[in-house]
Amino acid sequence: MAKSRAKRTVKRRRRATKRAAAPARPEACDAPSSRFVRDLLVRGEAAKPDKKTGRLPSHATHVITGEEGGETTVRRVRFKAF
Repeated sequence: MAKSRAKRTVKRRRRATKRAAAPARPEACDAPSSRFVRDLLVRGEAAKPDKKTGRLPSHATHVITGEEGGETTVRRVRFKAF
């Protein structure tokens, strides 16, 4: 009987790890990220969708999702093919 006990395996639950609180707006905290967004706007690669059709211009690779407090939030929607 002692041998059968040794062969049994017990599944153990993973312990929940405490995660550090993420900043509310990581793009606002990081200077390179804000520079990247500003450069996207200057080059015209970030645009808002058209009000009538809801589509982005063909040259845009990012959509502007929000503007608050002087900070612009963008989201990648497609890649540019040269």
